[in-house]
Amino acid sequence: MKDYVVGIGAANIDIYGKSHIQIKEKYDHPSDIFTSIGGVSRNILENIQLLGVDTVLLSAVGDDFYGDELIKKTNDIGIDTSNILKVKNARTSVFMQIQNKNNDMQLALCDMNVIKNIDLKYLKKKAKILNNAKALIIDPSLDNESIKYLLDTYKEKEIFVDPVSCELSIKLKPFLSKIYCLKPNISELEALSDMKITNNDDLIVASKKMIKMGIKKLFVSLGKNGFLYVDDSGNIIKRKFKSVKKVVNASGAGDACFATIVYCFIKNINISDTIDMALAAGISAISSLSTTNKKLSVNQLKRIIKEYKK
Repeated sequence: MKDYVVGIGAANIDIYGKSHIQIKEKYDHPSDIFTSIGGVSRNILENIQLLGVDTVLLSAVGDDFYGDELIKKTNDIGIDTSNILKVKNARTSVFMQIQNKNNDMQLALCDMNVIKNIDLKYLKKKAKILNNAKALIIDPSLDNESIKYLLDTYKEKEIFVDPVSCELSIKLKPFLSKIYCLKPNISELEALSDMKITNNDDLIVASKKMIKMGIKKLFVSLGKNGFLYVDDSGNIIKRKFKSVKKVVNASGAGDACFATIVYCFIKNINISDTIDMALAAGISAISSLSTTNKKLSVNQLKRIIKEYKK
């Protein structure tokens, strides 16, 4: 592989239940239930792979049916799965989400205990793979020791991090100066900046605070309002596309956006086009029933930009 991206972190089986009716407590809901392979790191790599850049996944699965299925289907996509750790007597990670009748998440449960096996012993064995990567994607679901080791050891590399959740984002606070690119949403930005964001001025102040802490490039996900981009060169860009009439599955949009940001870095694409392509990737993702839109491609992104850019 010439230029490749390494993702270190979660690989799950995703189970989605979409209720046909309003969610009620302690009630049996008629629903559509389906499964797919997922996990933040794995999802991001799949999107990057679909865009044409080679990827390597460093993760752990259990020695069960789900683990076998996850490795097989991930490998079929083209992601290098040869370094995935298969742990005896362990359960493969499962993410289970309940969606309301509007296709928005109502509740989610996640069993990710197996990821604890991505420890220093494992990571040190993968030094050659990590050293030769063009970029690293680190998942904060890793334990603190592993996060610290990766960010300390590979601080000279371009490291990309999606905080994933408010709870996990807190783990990143001591290491912000070693992260090249961060993609939080509003809630995660509030947690990282220790301030409440109620308006656009607050948003700018909090984002600049992240840059002062050492982040080089910050993409704040604003949902239907697009992205705010701030960097250490003083650039501030806020942009959104036209609204999408129908959302098929909102899960996976953030992973697709972030993957496209990493892809654009690998391909040396300018920041304005990067933002457009990331916004288009989000539209691609929410138009697909599965977590990752298998039809994602650079040409598809160009078509979406043409249709949705204001």
